[in-house]
Amino acid sequence: MKKINYKLIIMVILSLIAIIFVYNDYFLYNTPILKVKKINNETRESTLHKEEYLDQRITGIIMNGEFKGKELTITNTSSYSQVFDMRIEENTEVFVNLNTNGDFISIQNIKRDKYLIILLIIFIDSILIVANNKGVKTLLSLFINIALTSLAIMIFKRNFRNINMLLLYIIVSILFIVISLYITNGKGKKTISAIASSIISLFISFGLSFSLIKLFGKDLFIWSMEYIEAVHDYQNFFYTSILLCGLGAIMDISITISSSLNELILKNPNIERKSLIKSGKEISKDIVGTMSNVMLFTVFTPVLPSILLAIKDNILLINALNIYGELELTTVLCACISIVLTIPISLYTSVFILKGKEEIK
Repeated sequence: MKKINYKLIIMVILSLIAIIFVYNDYFLYNTPILKVKKINNETRESTLHKEEYLDQRITGIIMNGEFKGKELTITNTSSYSQVFDMRIEENTEVFVNLNTNGDFISIQNIKRDKYLIILLIIFIDSILIVANNKGVKTLLSLFINIALTSLAIMIFKRNFRNINMLLLYIIVSILFIVISLYITNGKGKKTISAIASSIISLFISFGLSFSLIKLFGKDLFIWSMEYIEAVHDYQNFFYTSILLCGLGAIMDISITISSSLNELILKNPNIERKSLIKSGKEISKDIVGTMSNVMLFTVFTPVLPSILLAIKDNILLINALNIYGELELTTVLCACISIVLTIPISLYTSVFILKGKEEIK
């Protein structure tokens, strides 16, 4: 007889409860929510913009607030590109503005939390199934880091004229490293070596990037700043983004090298330092390329739509990259510097801590 997996059953039950709750959480919102029941679509051509538009007559029911249960018929117009508007589908839930009489004014946005909860549950369940107890530690570390980030944002928001953003996030970064690596890997020399090498690599690589930008990056164009109403210290805003961008890669490389060398030592306690360093260098060669690509795709993804729109408007690719991608390219290069510097720092720090103070040949 097969043993019943109670953990899996509990996980499925909790996941279903979370989905059911979010699908019926209308009472949590102050903004009226309209659940779309019926849509009549009518297509028309715009002679001015030479674009196809869709006129939608939408019938739905208010799901919360003072006018809960009221049937409402509204109109919505969407363009083919949907850059400045949105196209509504049946059974969609949308936030709407109503006047004091409950009459329709405008559509604010689509209610998307039910899609997000499904993605979140798939993510959490996948980690728990694949990593088991290690997955619990990973999630705990993730939630604590989110809490720290939220706390730092609230502190900066309330005191942004009297607090240095860069200094605040340097402290937060150190807490990220210590808490994440300690929770996920527990006590031990490999954790100590990973924490030490991560902190050393963070300060050295960021110090180098900071110095280079101070010397040669005075004319960097931070194009997104024009969309922010009040940025008290935009330079530290940029430096903070560089600091945090490479943090995950630094931690990943540090714990990978530290864990690998620790495993080699456990397998062969008499392994020579020379062999250990050689093995560490071979491991490092496989890390550099993949982590650099991760940084490139992670940082450049947010600006790709702007670059594509610029190209569509007949702006040369080189000019589009210069306008919208210069800042991101600088961030990627700084992150890659962090990756390259972290490898030897992690390697020799791990060897020093794991093998003691014998002379490194």
